[in-house]
Amino acid sequence: MRSPNHTVVTPNRTTAFGPRLRDLRVSAGHTQRQLAHASGLSVRAIRDLENGRVQRPRAVTLRLLAGALGLSAPQLDRLTRETTPRLPPRGPLLGRETELAALTAMLGSEQHRLVTITGLEGVGKTRLALEVARTLDTDDHPTPLWLSPHGPPHNNHHNARRLSDHIGHTRRLLVIDGARPGDTTATHLLTTCPRLRIVVTTRDPADLPPDTLFPLAPLPVPPTGTEPADLGAVPSVSLLLTRLARTHPAFRPNPDTLADIARICRALDGLPAALEAAARWSLVYSPRQLAQQLTTDPLTVARGPDGHPGRATFASVPGTVAALSRRQRHLLAAMSRGTSTEPDGYWSVPHLARTVDRTAADCADDIYRLLVLGVVRRADHHHTALFKVLNIVSEAGCHAAA
Repeated sequence: MRSPNHTVVTPNRTTAFGPRLRDLRVSAGHTQRQLAHASGLSVRAIRDLENGRVQRPRAVTLRLLAGALGLSAPQLDRLTRETTPRLPPRGPLLGRETELAALTAMLGSEQHRLVTITGLEGVGKTRLALEVARTLDTDDHPTPLWLSPHGPPHNNHHNARRLSDHIGHTRRLLVIDGARPGDTTATHLLTTCPRLRIVVTTRDPADLPPDTLFPLAPLPVPPTGTEPADLGAVPSVSLLLTRLARTHPAFRPNPDTLADIARICRALDGLPAALEAAARWSLVYSPRQLAQQLTTDPLTVARGPDGHPGRATFASVPGTVAALSRRQRHLLAAMSRGTSTEPDGYWSVPHLARTVDRTAADCADDIYRLLVLGVVRRADHHHTALFKVLNIVSEAGCHAAA
């Protein structure tokens, strides 16, 4: 397996190799030509390293530069660590093979220079973007860059200019993780860097082109009545069983516990972060107890067993619901509180239109927006698309729909 060796661009945290090499050269009193002569490299090679055209110098190049600059082995090791940060660590990506294949194919074409992964907190947007970056770390898409914007959008203008100068006309992939409304970094870079591909993850894609959207749904959950022998093939069940094996090695599934596992997956709507939190709670509850607890209160997973917030607290959900239009909030409330005639509480657009006394076209428009934001999920039944509000949204957010 190839070890990750990506450049991670985060504000005020990383130092690019080029500027660091330039500082070392100037401190040593060398011109580029003198450093080239002392190291045995060409002047062009030194220039390409300093201006960022070459991001990952070979080990032999580093040794030659260290010798010419008089760097000790510890100094060389520190230079390498400081200027070659890594992408976050990863485990296996479960249940997202189809999405990963689609995204890598899109970004490999000239028609899709920008892809925007949208979805609810905890659905796995960052994790999928990370895997896309690793998959595209090839000669055709070298050295993915990672930007995690924080603070108000105007604070990112400097980052956009700095990145534009850094990338130039090179062929690169940039991940902008957690973009906020009003952030123009992506559109600016697409204009100034003609060979750049960008993946954006965001909870609210309001300012990004609609044709770039890639809504990320929760993992599929088992329908009620699924046979125990078939549950292991359901992605949400597979993920939860994998996490249970790590957290609670003594756990051994049987038909009864698998039925409880299926209930847990349905209660948590297949949200990966929620399933991981449920696995931690398995140290406290049996599968039957956990299924009963989560069916009553799915927000149990918003905190860890030690009382501290979990990795996904779903604190953003009420704000997501509150930002909807009044008509969309009314539709969401009707889906949460009404009685559906479809299996497992799902709604068809025609039935929903009759319930809220609106046209099917208006309901379809609103359902599209809710899908993009990730607050509802889709299932197909007898050639009909059906939709359901996520349980965590009903618990955490639908009071904002009143």
